[in-house]
Amino acid sequence: MTTSIKYEVEQLYHYTSLNTLHAILQNKTIRLTDYRFLNDMQELFFATEKLKKYIQGNPTINEREELLTAVQNIESGKISKFKSVGYSGDKILVSPLLSDTNYYVLSLSNARDNIAMWKMYAPEGCCMKFNSQKLFEFFYSFRDEHLPQGLTNIIRGQVHYGDDQQMPHMVNFMSSDFNKLMIYYNILQYCLLQKDKAFAYEQEYRIALPFESEYLDDSCSREFIISETLIKPQIEFKNFPISEILEEVIISPFVKSELTHMGVQELLKANGISPDIVLKSNILIR
Repeated sequence: MTTSIKYEVEQLYHYTSLNTLHAILQNKTIRLTDYRFLNDMQELFFATEKLKKYIQGNPTINEREELLTAVQNIESGKISKFKSVGYSGDKILVSPLLSDTNYYVLSLSNARDNIAMWKMYAPEGCCMKFNSQKLFEFFYSFRDEHLPQGLTNIIRGQVHYGDDQQMPHMVNFMSSDFNKLMIYYNILQYCLLQKDKAFAYEQEYRIALPFESEYLDDSCSREFIISETLIKPQIEFKNFPISEILEEVIISPFVKSELTHMGVQELLKANGISPDIVLKSNILIR
């Protein structure tokens, strides 16, 4: 794992079930979900529909048709990337390619011990705090190891809620000659970091990695999770250094049993992690 880059410090929390906490600790894995299969398809369409409406209403925009085609391709899971086609000395030769490369997303939050988040995502679960430096190192190390299979960038950042002010600047940036080859990346980055203002309480932070079948090896696998009538494609990353990344585990305020607190402590101890990082929520529930 590379340590040469110092990333900005983020307060990153993951609200989840006790089953997921157990799986991450026991298996040393973490899963990301296909960007088209997040909690609601409207999450993606909220941004793409706004983007298409703006582009269609401004006929003077450079590369207008190319932008619209790219947005439509992203909605259906087609993403242009740079594909390795060989080497020249120690340099990788690349060529743009429209492929079925999909981004897989890890949804986090900047909100610690938040009642709305507890109710929505982990009423009987927990909230894990991740060390942002170690987490970013893990994902960028994976990206670097797979550069020969395709040079598509990681997307990460705080989600913006109902903010249209960026639209003109972003569209001009996307359609400039300098950035034309990165249109798909720029559009997807914009769309993944935009949500309706009704969800502002989430204070969401997203990390998204590109993935295709060529990446499958001992470090990752394609998995599926069934949630009621929905089957969600996921990528499971192996050898996840959870003992280095996990800084805090907060038990939901809706969980009253002391045995839950003790059980999580024992789970952490069994995986070489200090039980002292297990805390109870400070939120009072009547």
